[in-house]
Amino acid sequence: MRIKDWFFPTNPFQQYDTHERLFVGLQRLENAAILCIQNKAIHSVKKFVRQYGLPPEQADDILNQSTLIFLQKIEAGSYQFQNYAPSTYLIEIARRLALSATRALKKAPETLENHYDVPDPDMEENGRLHEATETIRYLLTQMGAPCEQVIRLHHIEGYSDEEVVSQKMTKYTTVDSLKMKRSNCMKKLIQLAQQWKISNNI
Repeated sequence: MRIKDWFFPTNPFQQYDTHERLFVGLQRLENAAILCIQNKAIHSVKKFVRQYGLPPEQADDILNQSTLIFLQKIEAGSYQFQNYAPSTYLIEIARRLALSATRALKKAPETLENHYDVPDPDMEENGRLHEATETIRYLLTQMGAPCEQVIRLHHIEGYSDEEVVSQKMTKYTTVDSLKMKRSNCMKKLIQLAQQWKISNNI
């Protein structure tokens, strides 16, 4: 399941009413900003999953992987805000990941041509995104508990903070302490990814 919301006011995304404010929120790894951009992108991601013949439940996994890649690009400075909607870039990452997943299932290319209305993918870039996704999965395993645990529970497995606390899935006993730990772990994950890139001369 995709990243879920915890209890927000009636209009939780009002603070991100411009593209720039949303970008700043993503730079700061604000959970509300991450949820906001995912809500903007999920419809398109589900559309790609249908068009490319992937299992419906794969939409949330693709969305979460795309979000982590996008946050890494923001941290690295490879994505620069230019007054365009950040969700547009996230959707493009998701499209390429969906297409990569399709090719992994050995879908015939000709069955795809009649089912999507976006430009043909850049094969080299698509490969890089796939490698980035695998790198993120690898880095998560290197972080150790509790960081790997709190990130996986929320961002990959889709548990809400209330569920994690009430079911005692971690040592954190309040939603606030859990959110604070996860935010710090997300920053650590991005820093670890940067160090990995430098050490591998990427």
